[in-house]
Amino acid sequence: MVDDTSRAGKEEKLAMEMAMEDFTTTSGGDVGSSEVKGLCMMASNGDPVRAASAALSLINERGARALVGLHSWQEAAFVAEIGRQAMVPVLSFAAAASPSASSRRWPFLVRVARGQHAQMRAVAAVVGSWQWRHVAVLYEDVDNGGGVFPHLADALRVVGSEVDRRVPVPASPSGDALQRSLGDLMGGQCRVFVVHASPKVAAALFAEASRMGMMASGYVWIVTDAIAGAVDSLDAATVSSMQGVIGVRNHNSMDTNSKNTRDHLIARFRKRFRSQYAGDEDEDDQTRGPHYPALLSYDTIVAVAGAMQKINATAPTHATEPSSPNSGETIKIAVSSDGTDLLREVKRVRLHGVSGAFGFVDGEFAPPERFQLINVVEPRYTELGFWSPEHGFSKSEGGCGGGGGCNPSMKFLGPVIWPGKPWHVPRGWAPANGNHFTVGVPEKAVFPDFVKVTYQHGRDDPDFEGFSIDVFRAAVEHLPYPFHYKFVSFNETYDSLMELGHMKSYDILVGDTSISSGRYKFVEFSQPYTESGLVMVVPFRADEWNRSWIFLRPFSPAMWLLIAVVGLYNGVAIWLMERKYNADYRGGGIWKQVTTVFWLSFTTILSPGERLRSSLSRVSMVVWLFVLVVLTTNYTASLSSLLTAQRLEEAVTAESLRAGGGMVGCTNGSVVGKYLREALLFPEHRIRRISSDDEYRRALASGEVKAVFLRVSHAKLLLAKYCNELMTTGPIYHVAGLGFVFPKGSPLLADISQAILEVFENGTIKRLETAMLSAYNCTAAAAKDGDAGDLYRLCPENYWGLFLMTLFASTASLTVYGVFFHHDTGCGGGATGCHSKQVDGRKDSATVDPGGGGAGHVDEAPLSASGSVEHAGNDTEIVVISMECEITACMPQQK
Repeated sequence: MVDDTSRAGKEEKLAMEMAMEDFTTTSGGDVGSSEVKGLCMMASNGDPVRAASAALSLINERGARALVGLHSWQEAAFVAEIGRQAMVPVLSFAAAASPSASSRRWPFLVRVARGQHAQMRAVAAVVGSWQWRHVAVLYEDVDNGGGVFPHLADALRVVGSEVDRRVPVPASPSGDALQRSLGDLMGGQCRVFVVHASPKVAAALFAEASRMGMMASGYVWIVTDAIAGAVDSLDAATVSSMQGVIGVRNHNSMDTNSKNTRDHLIARFRKRFRSQYAGDEDEDDQTRGPHYPALLSYDTIVAVAGAMQKINATAPTHATEPSSPNSGETIKIAVSSDGTDLLREVKRVRLHGVSGAFGFVDGEFAPPERFQLINVVEPRYTELGFWSPEHGFSKSEGGCGGGGGCNPSMKFLGPVIWPGKPWHVPRGWAPANGNHFTVGVPEKAVFPDFVKVTYQHGRDDPDFEGFSIDVFRAAVEHLPYPFHYKFVSFNETYDSLMELGHMKSYDILVGDTSISSGRYKFVEFSQPYTESGLVMVVPFRADEWNRSWIFLRPFSPAMWLLIAVVGLYNGVAIWLMERKYNADYRGGGIWKQVTTVFWLSFTTILSPGERLRSSLSRVSMVVWLFVLVVLTTNYTASLSSLLTAQRLEEAVTAESLRAGGGMVGCTNGSVVGKYLREALLFPEHRIRRISSDDEYRRALASGEVKAVFLRVSHAKLLLAKYCNELMTTGPIYHVAGLGFVFPKGSPLLADISQAILEVFENGTIKRLETAMLSAYNCTAAAAKDGDAGDLYRLCPENYWGLFLMTLFASTASLTVYGVFFHHDTGCGGGATGCHSKQVDGRKDSATVDPGGGGAGHVDEAPLSASGSVEHAGNDTEIVVISMECEITACMPQQK
């Protein structure tokens, strides 16, 4: 049963006739030796009633053992019921809505049509390659349209998309019906359409879509195998209206023998078709016919004839009477005695025919090994490549190993000609309010650095600035398609805009909007573009002392005084012990000696200072240097702490605020107030709503509120402006950050969220935030509390042991020196004693180190009375004239 009014139907009819002739030839040429008596043709032309009438005629009058044809599901359903009663297998080319349900209802129905599951996966792979989030499905308004939805919905869900809407198209569409169906699609935002219908309906559909301007730039059309497999047989006018359409059609690989058979068959077919249908053949188009449906019809006839020959059915058919007078069965139907055997044998068929692999798996027609993607362009279409469940997209029929490799994205196949021939890939949806997306921006924001709307004199359009605006613009630049938008200001609170349904007037809302679960009831949010969390801001308590003198803070005043006194004491002790051996420590008057003592005290604090000759002074200096090493180490640590640490006068927490009864603040219109009530348990009358950043500062400085709770991003800005007055304290409370707002179901949501992640990862948002905060060159002041640095100060009580140690060492050394070595016994007898000369090699007592550390050592070469160095052969005579000894010996005699 064929449709002899269409080109495809004529091709099928001719292909079936040729299949019967070839089968008869290969079976021995004797038709009478086979139960396959011949091929009976009747035209159904897509009419279910006519198809049912033809089936009854073929079974009752012509003794048909099997029925083949029927491309529409309506025809197949009518004829399948007759086949069930007549026990005659019905091989239909129509896909079933529910294969399992139809098999139970019509057991003799055999679908020679591929299952929809694999094909819908191929369609979803195309959609996912271009990241289209929503798809509208147009289907022929018969049962076969419903079968694709479960498979398509599941496959789209895997690639992150979903079915936006389903639009039925009448099986016999009129202009008005098509206008209503397509007009419904134009009113929505989705611009990706999947068409699953017969070629006849598709021709009328695309003609009307072209007339309505829906084949222009921005639209995407994808057709399934029912249309893509028959595109070769469509007339030139229909193909012209389908420019830019992507087709997904079944493709089966063929072995060498099958290819040779098909090539021979095609040559015979074209010659015979031109002979029978001269008016339908385009002589200039050598590629037309036979197409896949005709080739599949050829293999189907061969398969059924082979099955009939195997069972060698000889039992005649007989007509049935109504089971009872009131049964309602008024039509007699002949019942086949071997229909069950024939059905079983048909489902066992396995062959490599001219259409590819032909056979059934679990009673269903075997799915294709891969699908071919075509792009409808002048003069007919181009082959883009292939898709298979195992390898994804490939450029060759052989898959990954066939040259060119494979890839999970269709972009791998190269450029596609889209409807309207745009240079860019369609984004797959359009704004609800014209050609531009409407972006709402609040006129009054608590923090103008995030959102600011300013009106210039003489201009109608305001300027939109701020951190949130900059982030939105950066995200838009990362969208995979052009995004044309227009900012529109509004003078409402965020909650009123969302809860009253006014978001329907905007495609997106850009501002410092807090993400919260309560708002999700009315709108949807993008990925947060700021740091999440809630912090507490309190007045900053800084020290009053001048940071210019911070280097004095590590030690307390008493400590500094003690260091100076001990250092001076050590300097005096060392001066007394060293003056005997250093002329600079003896003469020059009192003022010079005082300055020498101070100089010696200062240098011994920083370094060993002068070279020491006395062992007693060296002992004192070693202990003092040890004390200085300890003091220096502690001084460095204390100074580092003072430079890097800050301390509150009193630790402030949410619990202490709640118990103390103080007021707390939050942003007016923010969801923070709800968090303070429900999570932190602050009563409503103790929560103050604040409407500007400067008001935050005034409220905290005046003590009207003890603390304010802000989003982390807002707190950073407030501290950047008033860093010498405010600071954060306490833990970070886990709440969501700031995000952009979308109406429910917005197709733009996923793309913007992905773009926000991209600008996060490339550092753009961080740079924008740094630029916003660095605009305020605020340097944190010192603490106002005079005792703030005491925690890190070092006091004498911590170091009494060290100071007692050095004082004891210096005092002990000085005492030993004064008792044993200060008085010169060699010079006490008079002046002549000062000039005694040691000619036996012994030193004068004045040259000997009183501490014993300089025994056997002469600091300077001894001089004679004339000032020259005396030598006596190999023995050196040393004459020491001690001026000190001479002065001390002679002055009493003169006095």
